[in-house]
Amino acid sequence: MPVIRLFRLVLTTCFISFILTGCELVPVSPDASNDKMDISVLEAVSTPIESIPEPLVAAVVPTPDLWQRIREGYDLSPDEMHATVAKQRDWYIRNPSYLATVFSRAEPFIYYVTDELDRAGLPLELALLPIVESTYDPLAYSHSHAVGLWQFIPSTAKSFGLRRDRWYDGRRDVIYSTQAAVKYLKYLHKRFDNDWLLALAAYNSGEGNVSRSMARNRKLGKPEDFWSIKLPRETRNYVPQLLALAELIAKPEVYSIELPSIPDEAYFEVVEIESQIDLNKVVEITGIKGPDFTRLNPAYRRSITPPQGKHNILLPVGTASPLRHLLANTDPKTWVPHSEYAVRSGDTLSQIAQRFRVPTRWLKSHNNLKGDRLRVDQVLLIPHAGGDSSSKKSATSVAATSKQSVYQVHSGDSLSSIATRFKSSVVDLRRSNNLRTDILQIGQKLKVETSVAVPSADNLRRLSYKVRRGDSLYLIAEKFDLSIRDITRWNKISRNEFLQPGQRLTLFINALRI
Repeated sequence: MPVIRLFRLVLTTCFISFILTGCELVPVSPDASNDKMDISVLEAVSTPIESIPEPLVAAVVPTPDLWQRIREGYDLSPDEMHATVAKQRDWYIRNPSYLATVFSRAEPFIYYVTDELDRAGLPLELALLPIVESTYDPLAYSHSHAVGLWQFIPSTAKSFGLRRDRWYDGRRDVIYSTQAAVKYLKYLHKRFDNDWLLALAAYNSGEGNVSRSMARNRKLGKPEDFWSIKLPRETRNYVPQLLALAELIAKPEVYSIELPSIPDEAYFEVVEIESQIDLNKVVEITGIKGPDFTRLNPAYRRSITPPQGKHNILLPVGTASPLRHLLANTDPKTWVPHSEYAVRSGDTLSQIAQRFRVPTRWLKSHNNLKGDRLRVDQVLLIPHAGGDSSSKKSATSVAATSKQSVYQVHSGDSLSSIATRFKSSVVDLRRSNNLRTDILQIGQKLKVETSVAVPSADNLRRLSYKVRRGDSLYLIAEKFDLSIRDITRWNKISRNEFLQPGQRLTLFINALRI
């Protein structure tokens, strides 16, 4: 029986039971008005199921709401509100624009996060944790090198199987980082004897810090709960921020908070890719806007997926059919204009050419190589022949699909601005053009590799960087793929100035390049 007809039958049965119960409890008056009422009731009861109007049925079906699901899954919020939680709650109330921003950012991801937490049997207040961690920004990057929605630092990410290479950063992968966060939170909950507040404190500042603080209090005969132990200021505020958010979500009408409508259903669907694919092609055939694609797929650091293994492409529900059709009906060799290969120890140019069945001269010309000498980890572009590798037509075709161009330096240009414009990197520009300095000359010509998968301006993040002992402008520029000229310009300092440990520098980083 169709679901809607079954629902109508149940609705009608309940309605009949209600009417019959009313007939038993309420005496029927013999006056004409009551006679009329009784007739109308009988007519309503005897109406066939098929003739119940569709709008009536639709009106009584509640729309599934994700916020309500989250509320029903609360399991860590205390009965009494601590003073620091109330203080943080009041800050949120005074800053509705902040709440509007983070709720908007959460919309593409919070259903998936909630669903994963629910499957694992964890408190659903934790679906709000990425607001505290990263404002639900998958490209978020902290001065401690924590990355992504869940702000994994490199060591913790490695422990939970999140890999990072020149093509991909698993800390920004919405699916795998969420699964890793669920595992980590479950581990910390068990590690701290099922005390969620201590587990959350450990997630923020490290389990070692929390354990040592508890041990100090134990030695002094003091309580060892979250509110009693000594923790860094950031961590002392961290847990109250989450609890305050949970309180606002629980009672939005009490605090006059307007929550955006988020249905309890998936925002994105997943397409599994088994061969390397040009992300520009995905954006083109699906019609999704570049910034929207990057928001859902921030783990990819280049405009092409990694050369080995299976990878996921996330797309808004209902937009994946063109991509699935492409994958099912075309040759994977047509999915990319070229492959990328990282040179290994012992490789030679001729061996690589033979391995990929392309002429050695192709490799030289396509990679602007003047000789046969290679460096370990040097990346070579491997053109696709698309037919007879000796064919002149094939060579012309490959040259046409390559995205290398020449840029002439203008007044005000810097390596960083040029890299941003062409979706390249400062490191790649230096290598491609054999540059030993960041200083450019007006009219100078640079070779650049163009990538148009996503607009870089949408990936820029402002970072306050704390200078460490041994830092220099050169090392900081290398670490964040910036030019020294830009760092000095942003901070109004001289390139000859000595940096002091603890000094703060403002950096504008491309989150996909670090």
